[in-house]
Amino acid sequence: MAKPTIAQRRQRAPALTAERARELLLYDPETGALTWRVARGCQRGALAGTRTAEGYTQVEIDYRLYRAHRVIWLMQTGKWPKHLLDHRNGMRADNRWNNLREATPAQNARNRRPGQRNSSGRIGVTKTAGGRWQAFIGLDLKNVVLGTFETFDEAVSVRAEAEVRHYGEFAACGGAPE
Repeated sequence: MAKPTIAQRRQRAPALTAERARELLLYDPETGALTWRVARGCQRGALAGTRTAEGYTQVEIDYRLYRAHRVIWLMQTGKWPKHLLDHRNGMRADNRWNNLREATPAQNARNRRPGQRNSSGRIGVTKTAGGRWQAFIGLDLKNVVLGTFETFDEAVSVRAEAEVRHYGEFAACGGAPE
């Protein structure tokens, strides 16, 4: 009988449970460190996982790859997140417990960084053809213009106030966890 391939083992592996994760891993909520409780090709106490190209930490458990922040959520709450997990400070490898929160896709998109084509460096603020600054915010799949201003700082301030008012804790201008 042929030895099963890794792909076959992955298909046969049961879904990860909180009990299994806690059996294999230790988590420090203060630092976000996830370490091996048992020796699995490395020493006990070694940091678990590797960094992905996108900046997340991933960990292989029973032939399956998982994002570390999702495994941490499972270990801490006993259940998988219903939607996405958001890193409050935007740092994908910062898995401290106070930096993780559940988010819908819309909420998760609200505190993203400016894209490469953003010339102002701030989401929701753009320079008009006349040289003034316009602030806008996305609400209900529409861009709502908040006003046109003489200075960049005025536009940023109005945009930040609108983020707090409409996005609440998911406002990009909000502070990082302590």
